Parts: sequence; C-alpha cells; structure tokens
Amino acid sequence: MVSVAVGMTLLLFVLLLAGMPVAFTMLTTGALGLYLTGGIYPLIGVIKTAPYEHVTSYTLSTLPMFVLMAEFLTAGRFTRDLFAASHKWLGHMRGGIAYAAVAGGVMLSAVSGSSTAAAGTLAAAAHPEMRRYGYNDSFSTGALAVIGTLAIMIPPSIGLVLFGVFTETSVGALLMAGLLPGALTAASYALTIAFIVRRNPDAAPTAAEPVSMRERVVGLKTVWPILLLMGSMIAAIYSGAITPTEVGAVGALAALVIAIVMRRMGWSDFLHALSAATRNSAMILAIIACSAVFGIFLTLTGVTQNLLMAIQAADVPPFVVLLCVLLMLLVLGFFLDQLAILVLTLPLTFPLLAGLGYEPVWLGILFVKAAEIGLITPPMGINVFVVASTTKVPVGKVFRGVWPFVLVELAVLALLIAFPAISLWLPGRM
Repeated sequence: MVSVAVGMTLLLFVLLLAGMPVAFTMLTTGALGLYLTGGIYPLIGVIKTAPYEHVTSYTLSTLPMFVLMAEFLTAGRFTRDLFAASHKWLGHMRGGIAYAAVAGGVMLSAVSGSSTAAAGTLAAAAHPEMRRYGYNDSFSTGALAVIGTLAIMIPPSIGLVLFGVFTETSVGALLMAGLLPGALTAASYALTIAFIVRRNPDAAPTAAEPVSMRERVVGLKTVWPILLLMGSMIAAIYSGAITPTEVGAVGALAALVIAIVMRRMGWSDFLHALSAATRNSAMILAIIACSAVFGIFLTLTGVTQNLLMAIQAADVPPFVVLLCVLLMLLVLGFFLDQLAILVLTLPLTFPLLAGLGYEPVWLGILFVKAAEIGLITPPMGINVFVVASTTKVPVGKVFRGVWPFVLVELAVLALLIAFPAISLWLPGRM
C-alpha cells in the first residue's frame, strides 16, 4: 500500500505540473488510489459520502461568508479608501507610500482574507502614486506583492479557516493566533522598507507633499466604519459573544449595510459581488470536497502511521521532523498556491506532527506562514504575477524586488518557531 501511496503522490504532482486544476487532480489520484488499494466498492462508498460530508461542515460555512464580506467591501470601493487614508497620514515620509501600503495592507487583510485580492487592490491603488513620485519599479512592485501576503495571516484568514476545518482545530483560536504573527510580519516589512530606502535613496527618491491634519481627518470619513467593523469582529471572537462561524455572516451583513447606507453600492455592484463571491467560494469548496477523497486514500494506506513509527524507531528528534516538513512546504510554495499546499500536505503532515506532540494551533500558524512565503517565491509566486499583471511591470523585475522581503519572512518564521508564545499567547487568553 505504501508503494501505491507514493505512486499516486507522484502522479498528483505530474498532473498539477501539467496544468490540471487542483480539485480534479486530487479527485483523480485519490479515486485511482482507492481503486488500486480496495477495489470498486470502497471507491463508490467514498465518492458517495466523503465529498458531501466535508463541504457540509457547519464550521466551513464561515468561509464563503468571509469571501462575501470582502466582495461587498470591494464593490463599495472601501478597499481603495483604506490605502488612500493611509497615504494621507504616511505619504510625506521618504518611502512613505510604501509605509502607507503596509498600513493599508493590514487593514485590507482584516476585511479581506484573500492575499491575491489584497495584492491586486494595493497594486492598482498604490503603484500609480509610487511611479508618479519616482519610486523604483522593482522596489515598489516587490513591496506591494509582499504586503498582499498579510491577508493569509491576519484574520479573517481563509488559510487559517481551512487549516481549522481540515484538522478539526478551533477556528476561533487559529484566527486569534494570527493577530500577533501578522502584526510582527507587518512591522518587519516596515523595517525592511526603512532599511532599503536608507541604503538606496534612489529606491524612493522623493516624498509626497505633507497633507494638513484636517485633510487627514476628513480622509478617515469613509474608513472609520470599516475600522469599526474590523475591531468589532475581532472583539466578538475574542470575547466569545459570537462564534467564529457566526462572525463571517455578521461581517458580511454589516458590510452590506455599510455599503448601502453610505450609498456606495448600486444594484449592478451588488450582483457583481454576489457573482464573484459565488465563483471564489465554489472553487475553494470544490478543492475541499475533492481533497476528502485523496485524504481518505492516504489514511487507508497507513502512510502516516508508518512514517510515525519509522521516525520513532530511528530516534529522529521531533524538531528535525518539523523543520523537514516546513522545508517541504517552502519548496512546494515554489510551484503551488497556498490553498493547494495546505490541502495536499495536511492529510499526511498534520497527523504526523500532532503525533509527535506539537500544539495544533501553533502548527496552523507555521503552516500558513510557510504557505505565505510561497506566494512571493519563484517560479510560481502568485502574488508576484498578480502585481505584475496589474502594474504592467515585467515579472522578473518584481521578483528582484521581493528578495529582501523573502529573507525577512524567513527570519519571522524562525522567530515563530523559536518562540511559540507569539502565536499562542492570545488564544490562551480567550
């Protein structure tokens, strides 16, 4: 059975590299593996029940609600306003537009959950201003691609919700655990920007004219409802007043009400938001449904248990196993997007690491952080391609701009490994 599992895993990567969608790849290899190990009747039984049971999870219902909330805010043009307000407060500093993008990225992440959407929005809003003031294209686009990755860590995070669903870990604890690592990551981006512009003043040669305090305050007029929504959602989860599953629906409803009351959403905008949310949710749910087949196949082969027993017999330190798994996630990030990485690896790696005694919430943060780094590393680097497409800057130039940030991301990952309390302190206070 182990040989079948290895063969199906290799076939899975071949199909992915050939361009087959992730959902269909997992369904194909999982079904073939089940047929080879158990025959036609186990295969039929799994196909009839497993995909349906996985996507009808009550906990999973929060995911399309978070997606819908983000689409309502995007349709109401609030996401652009978040950057514009940050620009008025920080744009006058050298490299100020990049700092404003970090601040805007944090706020976008708190109402989005999709890193590619955040990167595209920031690129469309910030890059024209950066180009107008003479920012180096490589530095500006690299920074925007990296800042967009904050959305996979800062709640509401689709990656953390998926991790919770797949591993039956508390989604509320995972979302709260992402706050401090997300803040640490944002601070590291700001320090990296400061280092780059100090070392190479030509990267950000000019600063915008200072904006009066009155204009700064007025610029918050369209932003404060979103900040209030963001703070209320986090407070509601932390206090236990609303469950993490319910908070997505409450957030989506609040976003719709805000957009309508402030007259920033018409009927066509509403329909477009519904359509986009439906498409994105269907794509994610299809991946989850099909991954159930592949996950059950791996379970039946006993690969995880065999690996765990082999590690125990070889007396390999658990820390070495953890580092090897994280290294594998980083390498997979070169070729796959973050959702595919989590869906492909969790059925095998999570039981292995949990069996070695590691804290599930902490593992969730490390897994998502490793997947986040994959969003900006070649040759896949989805955020890089999104920013390059939006700004019309060559992909190679964007990749050159992200390398200083990749090194900082690895340093942050090392800190999260060395000090689990960064991730676990807030959930422990819930």
